[in-house]
Order: sequence, then C-alpha cells, then structure tokens
Amino acid sequence: MTIVLACALLLLTAAVVLLFAMMGELAARTTGAAPAASTAVSPLEEYRLGAVVDDWPEPLRALDTGSRVVVLVLSTVCATCAKVATQISEGALAGMAGTVGVAISCAERADGEEFARRNGLTDIPTYVDERGGWVAGSFSVTQSPTALVFDNGVLSEGYLFTSVADLLREVRPAGTARAAA
Repeated sequence: MTIVLACALLLLTAAVVLLFAMMGELAARTTGAAPAASTAVSPLEEYRLGAVVDDWPEPLRALDTGSRVVVLVLSTVCATCAKVATQISEGALAGMAGTVGVAISCAERADGEEFARRNGLTDIPTYVDERGGWVAGSFSVTQSPTALVFDNGVLSEGYLFTSVADLLREVRPAGTARAAA
C-alpha cells in the first residue's frame, strides 16, 4: 500500500511541475514580449529570404505586388499584436493604401475574423491565415508581430517590431519617402 501511495504522490508531483511549466510557456506567448534589443524593430533571423509568392491570398491581391510592399503578420494570441492592430486602426498606416497588408495567424478562422473586427482592421487588406499555413508554409515565419517586405513579389527583408511608427522609419513601402534617421 505504501508503494502505491508513493507512486501516486510522485505522479501528482510530476503533473504539477508540468502544469506550471505549461502555464509559464502560455504566459510568455500571451504577454507579447518585445523583440530583443533596445529598439522596437529588429531583423527577423529565421525566414525564407528570397521566397517568391506564386499565389497571393485573395485579400492581399489588392497590394501592388509589382513594387515594394509590406505584409504585417499578427497573431490572435499575442498582446503586442493587439497593440499593433490598435496603432493601425488609429491611422498609423494612413496614406499607404495598396502597399501594406495584414496577415492574421490564428487557430480558427472565426478567431482571426473576430480579431480583425475587434481591432478595426477594415480599411486595409487583411488575410486570415488559419493555423499560419500561408505565412509559415511560404516563408517559414512563426513569430509575430513581424513585417515581411517584398520587392516585386520576392521576400527581401523581415523584421520583428512593436511599433508601426518605428517600423516605418526602418522600412518604407513603395511610393512613400523614407524618414530621416
């Protein structure tokens, strides 16, 4: 009987440790930790540089893919992404029609559509990327918020960012002047 109780206690202890580890991981994912370094923009390290998009998702086809365009990758489970979406809805991308779009990575389509609606992403081409299939599959990008820069349909740059204004000082889409540093 003592051995059974000892085994049960050991299993219970292991389960509690695992539960706390999972809670820590969830907290790290949902607190929207900023990119490393003191700047709000840092180069993306892991992505498929030079990838060519054979078929743009329908909502992003409105972008002028024959020039320089930026696709902002946001996630429904990222607190920083919600802040970025608020910046966008408050006009951070004013005057950039046709050069900037959003891809929302989400577990379920309804979650992505709700995120777009709740955060006012109605005046910008927005693609709901269910399970991150397009972004992860085409560009090997699994982080957010991320900015993917395309020159004539070829992925030429990638950035992690926390501020749209700071991002636009670093990278300007076609037809917009690059801000002085």
